[in-house]
Amino acid sequence: MTMTADALPDELNALKVILLSRELENDRLRQIIKELQRHRFGRRAATLAEDQLLLGLEEANRSRRTVWKIRSKRRTICAGNGLRSGR
Repeated sequence: MTMTADALPDELNALKVILLSRELENDRLRQIIKELQRHRFGRRAATLAEDQLLLGLEEANRSRRTVWKIRSKRRTICAGNGLRSGR
């Protein structure tokens, strides 16, 4: 149900009631969505297992270290040749 600004009451308590009822409705709808997702995809389908999360973090750190090593080598080579490394 969409309300226009003109349809909203001017009284603060009435606005609070409307706001709280909307929040309750949103919470109820979120719960329904979670239950439907759980029914369709299984209990843990939407969450990442801790070991999978750690594996992803390890891979990101490994990639970052590789980039750092490449940049460091490039700086060393460029410095030895009297060139600028760019980054």
